[in-house]
Amino acid sequence: MEKETIEFFEKDGILDIEKVINKYNLYIYKILKNSISDESDVEEILSDVFYIFWKNYKKLDINTEIKPYLIGITKNLIKKKYRKNSFKVENIELYVNNVFNDIDLEELSENKEKSKIISNTLNNIKKEEKEVFILFYYNQKKIKEISKILSISEAKVKIILHRTRNKIKNNLKERGYSYGK
Repeated sequence: MEKETIEFFEKDGILDIEKVINKYNLYIYKILKNSISDESDVEEILSDVFYIFWKNYKKLDINTEIKPYLIGITKNLIKKKYRKNSFKVENIELYVNNVFNDIDLEELSENKEKSKIISNTLNNIKKEEKEVFILFYYNQKKIKEISKILSISEAKVKIILHRTRNKIKNNLKERGYSYGK
């Protein structure tokens, strides 16, 4: 099977965006439905994914594979949406790791269970630990920024992140899941 790169969808230097949409629309839709419950948000982000791809494809190498690129755009738009709506810890299980190379129900089920474990872990730790973790992983703040926001030292931020990751890792291992997958 030929790689589905930008070159694959181009004809005479022009991208056939309809062909791209027809090929990947359902795939991206499934990722969004597993991450966002509001159908209007799903539809909005779905159209934004293809618009952003279309707007930026000329900046990419013609050998860029489209599927991983679309997944990256989707993931970033989901993060942006949660940040914009002042993301709350209760929504973590809707958000954590729902983007995969191939969607299958067993894998989705396993990842949903992992998300619940992570969410439960975060709901059972100190407020400061939860804030540090959310700021770092979900709001993509740097350690220095977190230090200033929470008025704690950078060393303390690093220690909290390390301990929180270990708590999550241990809770996943206790329930038979590997960490980081």
